[in-house]
Amino acid sequence: MAEEMKNEVKKEKRHSGFATAALVLGIVAIVLSFIPIINNAAFVLGVLAAIFGLVSLIKRASKASAFVGLVLGVAACAITLYMQESVSKAVDDAISEVDSAFDDIDGSNTDQLLEKSIKVSFGAFSVDNSEFITSTKLPVTVTNLEAETTSYSIHVEAVDANGSRIGDDYVYVNDLGANQSQVFDCFEYISSDEIASYEAASFKVVEVSKY
Repeated sequence: MAEEMKNEVKKEKRHSGFATAALVLGIVAIVLSFIPIINNAAFVLGVLAAIFGLVSLIKRASKASAFVGLVLGVAACAITLYMQESVSKAVDDAISEVDSAFDDIDGSNTDQLLEKSIKVSFGAFSVDNSEFITSTKLPVTVTNLEAETTSYSIHVEAVDANGSRIGDDYVYVNDLGANQSQVFDCFEYISSDEIASYEAASFKVVEVSKY
């Protein structure tokens, strides 16, 4: 009889040990679950806490500690998954923003920039024949559609009636204020034998870079 009582006491202590382990692991897991990277360990500890708590509840030992440990373990696992998803999304968003910024710089986002960020319009190509020199210019009006001061580089191309390229030039816009417009001149140094071609040419934006 005494031997049986001793075995029951040992079992009770072992089952109580599960409950205590569940509680301790649950507390540690819930604390670590809020820390990125480290919360990988929190997930494992949370699973162990839930298992130990469940075992202890089944054995009906230290129900309060077992239940708290179980709840903390499950909560730690849930928080870990949520935090990892949030961090992953934040990293993906940051990478996407960096990629978009590089695309803005190298001209890959030209179509999007012309649609949402910048408006470019051309005036009439003109020739000024003075006594000593012939000068030319194509007025280019640039409007910044952004809500902040921005700088742009605009690649302009002149093409003939057949769509063949005659030449190109660049417009550099520095620190243009939000919703402001500024007029720039390009194609100012055209040789006299090419002037007729430019007078009959049409002009288009080939590429826009945003800085």
